Amino acid sequence: MFKIPGKAGIIALALTLFMGAATSFPAAAQNSQSTLRKDITKATAGHKLTVDELTRMSNVVSEIKSHKSDYDLKSKKPKSLDEMVENLNNQPKIKALLSENGFSARDYLITSMTMAHSAVAARVGEDKIPNTDPENVEFVRQHQDAVDALMRTRR
Repeated sequence: MFKIPGKAGIIALALTLFMGAATSFPAAAQNSQSTLRKDITKATAGHKLTVDELTRMSNVVSEIKSHKSDYDLKSKKPKSLDEMVENLNNQPKIKALLSENGFSARDYLITSMTMAHSAVAARVGEDKIPNTDPENVEFVRQHQDAVDALMRTRR
């Protein structure tokens, strides 16, 4: 399972498009994280990755990488997907950047989470990652160089 981060982690996720296969959260946060995982699983179900999304995500990541100080990447850990969306929408520069690249905050997060989930499955095996769409895993494999470049961009 991939890690569900706070807002800084959301942007990092968008930047890395890859989250570790192992995760650990304090027991006190377990219920809210479980809700967040369920929200993300539901929201990403049926989402099919496209080359256009990959290109637009690369544009977003490159811009943030090039101008890190222009973007406020700190916030509390979200308890739901709606809170994640709200966190991004409350950052005018991030919201504008996403909009310039044809994303709403929700669409961007869904695409990012789908890409991250599929990238993990492509690396470790889709049979080891629940709720994996084989078409998205194949998409990542077919575009591995672009996905890897996107992950390198964030460093």
